[in-house]
Amino acid sequence: MRRPFLHAATGLLALTLGLLPAPLHLVGAGLGLVAGWIVFPLTAFGRSLQRPGEPFFAGLRTYPVAVFALVLLLPRAEAAAAWGVLAFGDVAAALVGRALPAPAIFGHPKATWSGSGAYLLAGGLAAWGLSSGAAALASGTGWVVIDAAPTVLACFAAAGAATLADLVPLPPDDNLPAAAAAGAVLYLLGNPT
Repeated sequence: MRRPFLHAATGLLALTLGLLPAPLHLVGAGLGLVAGWIVFPLTAFGRSLQRPGEPFFAGLRTYPVAVFALVLLLPRAEAAAAWGVLAFGDVAAALVGRALPAPAIFGHPKATWSGSGAYLLAGGLAAWGLSSGAAALASGTGWVVIDAAPTVLACFAAAGAATLADLVPLPPDDNLPAAAAAGAVLYLLGNPT
């Protein structure tokens, strides 16, 4: 249970996108990479989160890569939204999927209807909340320029795309495909051309 809660707790850092002036928001995401790849694996707590037989380039290392890519490639409010989908949608799917028995989705080895529904709901709400929170923090600082938060519809569309990406067994794990799907939807809906 520690791993999902750590995953969600780091998602709250998306609010810093409304506080850190450029380029410090990129430096912060870079520090997340350093922590996830170098510092954290050296600690006993970090080693205790490794799953038996988990490959080197898996969840604990792909998560900071996904977050860095979102912060680097998307406007801040959209990056905060996609980060929220990734952090809270995945955790909700894991917790609800275990606690609320439901049939597997089309024979998927780990995805259930209850877990995927939780991914969509929690991911959409987190995307909207974190992007709105980052935008509100930025407007209060005066030193951070941030676009308006994505609409609720865009946030739930991003969560839906990530939920679908989570069902596709792409290596190394679900973090990179889910982040890419959520980020792409938010970018396309925020920049229609």
